[in-house]
Amino acid sequence: MTTVCTVENRDVPTPLTRPLAWLGVRKSTMDLAVEPPLSPMAPVDLDDDAAVTDVLNLALEIAGILLSSGEGAADTVAQAESVAAAFGLPGATVEVTFTSLTIGVNRRRGRPPISVIRVVDYRTVDMTRMTRVARLIDLIVRRRLTVEQATVEVEKIIASPHPHSFRVAVLGWAMLGCAVVIQLGGSPLAGLLSMVSTFALMYTNRYLDLHRLPTFFQQVAGGFIAAGWALAAYVALTDRFTEIQPSQLVAAGIIVLLAGLTLVGAIEDAITGFPVTSAGRGVETMILTGGILGGITIALAVFERLGLSTPPIDPSISGTAPVYLTVLAAGVGAAGFAVASYATVRATWLAATVGAVGMLIFQAVTATGLGVVVGSALAACAMGLVGGILARIATVPPLVVTIAGITPLLPGLSVYRGLSALTSDQTGIGLGLMFQAVAIAVALAAGIVFGEWITRNLRRSAAADQ
Repeated sequence: MTTVCTVENRDVPTPLTRPLAWLGVRKSTMDLAVEPPLSPMAPVDLDDDAAVTDVLNLALEIAGILLSSGEGAADTVAQAESVAAAFGLPGATVEVTFTSLTIGVNRRRGRPPISVIRVVDYRTVDMTRMTRVARLIDLIVRRRLTVEQATVEVEKIIASPHPHSFRVAVLGWAMLGCAVVIQLGGSPLAGLLSMVSTFALMYTNRYLDLHRLPTFFQQVAGGFIAAGWALAAYVALTDRFTEIQPSQLVAAGIIVLLAGLTLVGAIEDAITGFPVTSAGRGVETMILTGGILGGITIALAVFERLGLSTPPIDPSISGTAPVYLTVLAAGVGAAGFAVASYATVRATWLAATVGAVGMLIFQAVTATGLGVVVGSALAACAMGLVGGILARIATVPPLVVTIAGITPLLPGLSVYRGLSALTSDQTGIGLGLMFQAVAIAVALAAGIVFGEWITRNLRRSAAADQ
């Protein structure tokens, strides 16, 4: 059966081609951004330099908040351009080059174009600001605010505090570290040790960041703490009353250190048409991963110099926890990352649900023998689809849910195995394992983008096809 939308009923959603629109699920800001803009609240006189600059500055300020909070380059561009179009500049163009943002608009013949540039100082994951900006864009696109009112709201968003303190955020990171250890088959004691390690490395990195030490050296310190603590626990506790596997603790530390700076975001930018930005983020992640490798190497060298016995490095190690425990740990880990990224309570619960669902699908796919990469891709696609639907129902940005949901699937163990092999003069094995980590990251990024694309098409209105 084919559903046909005539000119008279083209704005009426149909249950077959646009089920989410037919069900009345609220649009996300990206749904609005990719659709034709409504008529602007008031036309902008293109000969008025001040008025045009005000709109461009507002759109670029919003783009800067999105980019610095973890939004991808493509979605940042689409939402910034939708803001400019809502205020009467549909011809405005936004360009993202790594941390540089530029917006410009051409005017009538004889008048020079106007452009504004801004540099984002840092990129992290800040779900609170992302959510607040999404609500602001929704009001702007729906023509509820003037330029002056929107500018005031942006200033409030920048100045507003997080919903909880840094201590609570560190507790979220500790939850993530503990969940990763349990997910890999570690004991409750190993999970507790991972939480202690996470507290130590996060507070250390915060102290170093306050003193403006480059991030590379912060990663070195984090890798040294994660590996040093794991080796110390192995020496002190193994063969007494429990067995500690340092690989589990170090893998958890790697995921915590790279959760907000993984290859997934860089690959997503490449997939969505921003290769230069992707290359910059990829090099950044490679350098920071090298910092972690340096920290791990220093820890191993210190233990050898002290004459302490270190465990043999086994690059073939893999997760051994039961499926039900792995799924539960994935939900807790996703929730922990959401808390660490200052998400709201509603978004945290959604992230936990999506993380558990994604891990369940991953386990089901890998059990059929299709492999880790295929399992990661299908799980990420499901998370992009399910997370996008739940996020629209709960009126939170889909990225807030999906980015936390894929965290338990990040290739921290593959990175650890590769780094371990490289430090043991097993170059071939190490490079193979690092390429496997990149393949997993590609699968996760592609799955998330494709799943969200499906959700967006299920929600689009008929007017978007015109």
